[in-house]
Amino acid sequence: MDSWKLAVRRYQDILPDADIPRFNFPREKLLAWLRNEACPAVEEYSQRLRFQEYANWPLITLMPGADTPERRLIESLEQGILKCAKTFLQLTKEKLVGKNLEDQNPSREYVSEETVEITAGRTNCVKRTIDKSNDLEIILSQVEYLAQNSDLSLVNSSDYFAPVQEFSKDADGKIVQRGELIIAFNYELDPVGNYMIRCLLERARQWYELLSKARGMIKKAIEATGRPYQQLLDQLEHEWDKLDTDWSECQYLLKSGKKKRLINSAVILTQIYAAFGLKPDLHWLSLSDKLLNQEIESIRNRLTAFLNKETTDRIAHALGDLKDLYGKDEKQTDVVEEAIANGDLVLISKSKEAYWENKKISDQISGRRWELLLLLAKKAKLRACVREHDLFPEGSKSLSAMGTSWSRLNERLPESLWTLVENGVEPRSYILRLDSTQIHIF
Repeated sequence: MDSWKLAVRRYQDILPDADIPRFNFPREKLLAWLRNEACPAVEEYSQRLRFQEYANWPLITLMPGADTPERRLIESLEQGILKCAKTFLQLTKEKLVGKNLEDQNPSREYVSEETVEITAGRTNCVKRTIDKSNDLEIILSQVEYLAQNSDLSLVNSSDYFAPVQEFSKDADGKIVQRGELIIAFNYELDPVGNYMIRCLLERARQWYELLSKARGMIKKAIEATGRPYQQLLDQLEHEWDKLDTDWSECQYLLKSGKKKRLINSAVILTQIYAAFGLKPDLHWLSLSDKLLNQEIESIRNRLTAFLNKETTDRIAHALGDLKDLYGKDEKQTDVVEEAIANGDLVLISKSKEAYWENKKISDQISGRRWELLLLLAKKAKLRACVREHDLFPEGSKSLSAMGTSWSRLNERLPESLWTLVENGVEPRSYILRLDSTQIHIF
């Protein structure tokens, strides 16, 4: 039985589907399950390339510099937020518009502090402090903040294990923590999962909703002026339509589809492995060692303190998703990924992919180059040379054809591999000096 199947079955034994009262929640059993059943299963998969690719996906695909549809859409969304804010601010500087905004959005009173006396018969208000709040001032100050920024970063790699908390100053200058990225307060943030996506969407949602309120206020103020302000209005609506489209598309692209579900599961399992593994090997994760060490301690403390059924259900579901990550070709994939993990030379004929020293040979190898590399590998298993006739069975057009073919392949190979290729005994022949046990052709 596969280790992940055993872990899921064991979880179902500990925590069946029936609801369990909180006071009977088997917390210590589940912590033991995480350490002794779930983590060993994840450890096995964590060294496989496909798992690493999915767990690394948000760090590779979403970060600045990535040439991906997701990154391009995020950058368009970031710029759209800033453009709308600049146009909104420009409209509020129009004298009549500014006056109408103030008239239409007066300050409102609210109870900021209250002291009460509770007796057996009733509750009496002893002291009440009334303050005023102006939503317009709050919204416009945030719009101005956006308008003055030339760069808005919605993605933060430090969100990988938990949301990075954000702080701001209140009206009295006190530093207060924002609530949008506190897991316990925001139901959009699950106890485990792909926080990089969820946090970037929460940051975007915060600015989108702010600009939506500002847009409604400004349009109402413009209508009351009796003047068209047509050019600025057209610009506002054009920019808003683009922002609205990008926001909807971003949510769909980053949250929908089977692949995104499997990415979320791979991230969950990486978080659990980091938190409860005995000596988690995460050198492949695209995060600095310093950040890894900080976040591992943080997520371990958080999950140990607040472990509940929702958390363990999501972990068990993520373990079950491993079957979809590999599908029916898992046995073949196991062999391939084990060979790659060993640092051997691995050639996959169907996709024309080559791996050496745990890494994919990045430049595409095709045509005559691929034929020569494949021949070198096949002949090396027999400790034989690749002759000119092997590569050109119908004969070559010139004496330099074999040398030219090797020179072109040589350019695509890492130095540690091409230096193992030597001239053969026969003229215009080559041999790969690599042990047959280190060569795998699929």
